[in-house]
Order: sequence, then C-alpha cells, then structure tokens
Amino acid sequence: MPVRERETDCPSSTQRAGLLQDERFSSADVNPASHICRRYTVAPHKGSKNDVLLAGRRGDTDAAVPTLTSSRTKKYLLFLLATLGIVVPYCQRILREFGTDALLNTIIHHRRPGPDLFSEDTGPLSKRVANLDPADKFSFVHISKCAGSTWIRLFKKVLKLNICPEKEDGVEHSVSYQQQYTCNDANYTLISLRSPRHHVWSQFTMCKYSRWGKRVTRKSTDFPRSGDEYEDDEVDFDSWLSHFDSMGNETNNHYNCYHPANLLTRALTSPLDDVHDGRGGFDPNITLAMNTYEDLDFVALVEFIHESQCMLYYRLGDEAPPAASSYLSKSCHCEKQHEEHVKNESVHVQHHSMGKRSNLRDLPAPTLSKVATLTSADSFIYVNALKHFMDEMAWLESDDALGRRIVCDDVLKMWEPELAYLDSGRFNVTQLYQDAVMKQQRIISS
Repeated sequence: MPVRERETDCPSSTQRAGLLQDERFSSADVNPASHICRRYTVAPHKGSKNDVLLAGRRGDTDAAVPTLTSSRTKKYLLFLLATLGIVVPYCQRILREFGTDALLNTIIHHRRPGPDLFSEDTGPLSKRVANLDPADKFSFVHISKCAGSTWIRLFKKVLKLNICPEKEDGVEHSVSYQQQYTCNDANYTLISLRSPRHHVWSQFTMCKYSRWGKRVTRKSTDFPRSGDEYEDDEVDFDSWLSHFDSMGNETNNHYNCYHPANLLTRALTSPLDDVHDGRGGFDPNITLAMNTYEDLDFVALVEFIHESQCMLYYRLGDEAPPAASSYLSKSCHCEKQHEEHVKNESVHVQHHSMGKRSNLRDLPAPTLSKVATLTSADSFIYVNALKHFMDEMAWLESDDALGRRIVCDDVLKMWEPELAYLDSGRFNVTQLYQDAVMKQQRIISS
C-alpha cells in the first residue's frame, strides 16, 4: 500500500485512546496541544488483534474500532465458508452428472479472463512470427501425448539443433519448472498442444496399450482393461473417464499413469516437475495459463503438425539447417507434396499400434460429455491457440512471408467435423482459417 500523508482535525480524547493502540500512529501524531494535528503516515495495516480496519477508510482517524465486532465478523465468515464448502461441491457434482457440450461451453465462456480473447482482431502475436536464431538453445516443453517425442527427435536428429531436453522420453515437466530449472539457459521455449478430446483418448490408449502404460497400470488392479476389441475400448474408456470424473480434485489414484483433467492447462500453470497426477485439474488458473501460453516463442498443434513445421522452418531464417530449408521449399505448399514430406513421417514416434481410430465424434454422447467435463479449461486454451495458429498461418501465406498457400483444403475438410465439438457442434475450422486470411489482408492494406 502506498504511504500517504494529510492534515486532519485533532481527535477527541476517546479517539486518541483508540489511535494510540493502533500501531500505525505515534503519540506525537495525536498531540492535542497542536491546533492542527500533525501530518501522519498511513502504513500497510499490520493486522493487529486489537482493532479491525474498516474497508475504504484507511486514512480516517476513527478507522480503528473496538474488537467487539471482530468475533461477530469471524463467526459470520466461518458460517459463510462452511456453507460454500457444502454448496460448491454439490453444484460441481450436478454439473459433472448432467453436463452437456452446450452447458460446458457456457461454463468455458463464463470463466474467460477479461475480454473475449477469441474475438481479438489483432493478427498474429508478434513473438510468434519473429525470427528464431538456429544457433541458440531451444527448450521444448513435452506435454504427454502431444507429439513431444517426435518434435524432440526432429530437433535432435534431423535439424541437429541445440534442444533441451535431449531425451525423447523421461520426466515431462511443466513450463514453469523447465524454464526455471532443467532448461533455464535456453533462449526459446516451444510447446505442442492438442485437441482436448483427442488428447484424452490418446492418454487412455497409452495407459492401456503401450509397454510403459501396461507396466505402470498393473499396479492398480481396477484399471479398466476388458479386452482389445474396438467395442472393448469404448467400454474401458468410459469406465476410465468415470473414475476421474467422480474423483474431483483427489489425486490418490490415477492408475500411476495420466490424470486427464485439463492436462494442457496444468502444464501451463503448475510449478511442479511432473503434472501427471492431476493436482489442480478441476480448478486451474486460466488467466495464468493464457499468460504463459502467450509468452511462448513457438506453439505447434498436433492436428496441424506439418503446417507447424513450415512456420518453424521459415522463422529459422537464412541460417536454417539444410533439412529445414529443403522441407520449406519442397513441401510447404498445397499444389504438390514432395518426398521430403513423406520422409518426415519416419521421424514420427509411435508408442503403440492399438486403439487407433479415424474419428472420435462417433463415441457415445455420455462418454463425450465426460471428456468435456474433464477438459473445459483445456478446450478454452486450445480454441484460442487454434485461433492464433490460423492468424500465424495467414501471415506465413501472405506476401509478407512465403506468399503461397500452406493450409490446404483437404486438411481443413478432414478436421472440420472432428473439431466441431469445440463450440457445441458449431465450430468451423475452415471458417476460422478464412477469417484469418481476410484479417491478414486488411492488416496489409491498412
């Protein structure tokens, strides 16, 4: 609190007694011999047990009142906290039981920090189109099941850049932890995000089918594993979601694998070295998540991994590694695809071959509703990331950059129905791309 000074009329003897008990004032400040009481300094209130500071009256000489009000206030606050402790969990349970995509979409929009970020008409974030020096050190924050292993392998074996961490597997840190400890000397921080619905499915199949997943989940005898057939995966997936949906913020049993509650957002907000256990998953700080997201130097999207590479390689500039320059010139356009694009598929890291699906929108509606409940914050983050990504692509395709089409119609058509769930079935990624292109044209012409 800033220090303030002012002159005031001399207090009465009763007021002086109260002021002398207040640590903010000295005896000289309340000397009745002075016609005008001396200037006094108001310091931050120290929380004295002898008085209660009335809100909005820090500068008043009668700001300190007897403690008779204190006990009554405390009782009221305790009653209020007890009431909230009963009502809030009950309301959360109702939302989890009866949540629909429409309801959850309303919740997501209600929790948005400040203005509607999705409607900003400012073009790409400046640091997302700035040059990256290939001689510098890159830190890639590996969020589980967001193609992190593929990106790290690409940096290390294909581009041969200085990447941290160097291992494709191992402990996957939060952004904060990696920036402060494991890769604190890096010049850039990069990350890859994924559609929340597809991200949660990938977490489940990793736990069920990968060598690592089978090993860690065997420690939990109740992990849902009824069979390996197509229908078995649906049943097991729903059981797995129900387990976490009913847990709330409890983190004692996540099958020693992944806790799917807003994993993307937790990676952006947690100070911990490991975010697998779900701490804070049901009440993440979305404002902090967005601030962290916007401060990142590069954000790839799994659904548009090829297009993400084109952006990265262009930003590496004239000193880019030969592999990046070759890929950019031969594969980053829609007219034709070159063998460079095909060769890139060999870099892809695949942890298992079971549980693959061409689409997830055909899963039962109650199952998809559980996914939405567990990923409401992630959906907000991803929608904004997708919006920014399309702004970046529109810039890359403009005459200010490559000057050719990179985001192709067949790719947009493929993802359009799969990503429609993000706005209660109305989200249109093709329209989002077209709006970004028109916006970029307005920016250039202005």
